Amino acid sequence: MDNQPSISIKNNPARLVFIDVLRAYAILMMLQGHFVDTLLAPAFRNPESIVYATWSFMRGMTAPVFFTVTGLVFVYLMMRDGRPLSENTRVKKGLRRGLFLVGVGYILKFNFLAIFVGYISPWFWTADVLQVIGFALMALVGVAALRERIGGSLAVWMLALGTITFFADAYFTGTTWENTPRLLAHYLTMDYGSNFVLVPWLGYAFYGGALGMLLSRRPQLAFGHVLPALMLVLGVLLHLFSADALVALHKLTQWDYLPLMFEKFFLFWRLGHVLIVISLFMWAIPRIGKIPSLITKVGGETLTVYGAHYVILYGTWLGLGVKQVIGYRSLDPIPCAIGALLFVLAHVWMIANIEAIRAFKDEKVAVLRAFFAEAFKGANAWILKKVSR
Repeated sequence: MDNQPSISIKNNPARLVFIDVLRAYAILMMLQGHFVDTLLAPAFRNPESIVYATWSFMRGMTAPVFFTVTGLVFVYLMMRDGRPLSENTRVKKGLRRGLFLVGVGYILKFNFLAIFVGYISPWFWTADVLQVIGFALMALVGVAALRERIGGSLAVWMLALGTITFFADAYFTGTTWENTPRLLAHYLTMDYGSNFVLVPWLGYAFYGGALGMLLSRRPQLAFGHVLPALMLVLGVLLHLFSADALVALHKLTQWDYLPLMFEKFFLFWRLGHVLIVISLFMWAIPRIGKIPSLITKVGGETLTVYGAHYVILYGTWLGLGVKQVIGYRSLDPIPCAIGALLFVLAHVWMIANIEAIRAFKDEKVAVLRAFFAEAFKGANAWILKKVSR
């Protein structure tokens, strides 16, 4: 990994390198976050501990950053194409990618041993981050298509829908979905075991889409001082005054629904943190000059990293993973921290050598295909011979 080349960062509107670095940061934070959350013993989960509280705060930013960057990247690339949506290659790619992610989200939870005895865990049907990201991509295409037909600014559409989605969260969490078909209910409420649901997480993708739209029209803003500074200030304001703003809005409008939002202010609070993180990466990365290409490579392989870590950590496919071998929430802090570091480094090594790994995989798959083809051919010839007698 030490021999990885570096990438020169220039004011190139076609490539916003800070996005790849930001995605790498998010996926590595996810790796350590999932490892620690899965294996750290309950006795050490003390909110009064500054170490645990800091870790918990930083971990809480990972998913909002992921969803926001998803919207940013997709809308940026889609609108940079410049053609109507009916001719835009990014639209078809986005829809296919969305459906693919939904499918992969289920495949990663498939237990191949359990299926042999005819058992599928109810947990298999719950929604997770990949499925919701998949629907987010399709939703972004849908919003772009609606805006193309009705008119208006796509950035304004995205901002409005992001805000509406956040405000709708109080309704969705306060509604009983027991009469809704369970497969659909998994995407509407976390009451049945889902880790992520459409509302409010689509909201972060919409907000990211608004930023992606802005940068697609004026990519040079990503290399200046003004946009990062404005995002930083807005992020700090959301961090400090999200709750107060909702209270003030209720006093002004007397809208009975707003008190339900008082417990949901953290959505805007977290959006503030996302804006702060993006602004810092946007401003700092172009000024570094060169960064190791391995970092952007990790940022470009987030799905590979996510899929590998999911199966290895949770042992979904064979029922045996790090969680089962070490023991769920059984580690002291120091062994857990060392394990998290090794877990992250193992995935970085995997991405550094991903071409060789894929070549090895393709070679073995080709051998298996040839073996089964010959076996089928032989079996078919034997059957024909028996029948001809």
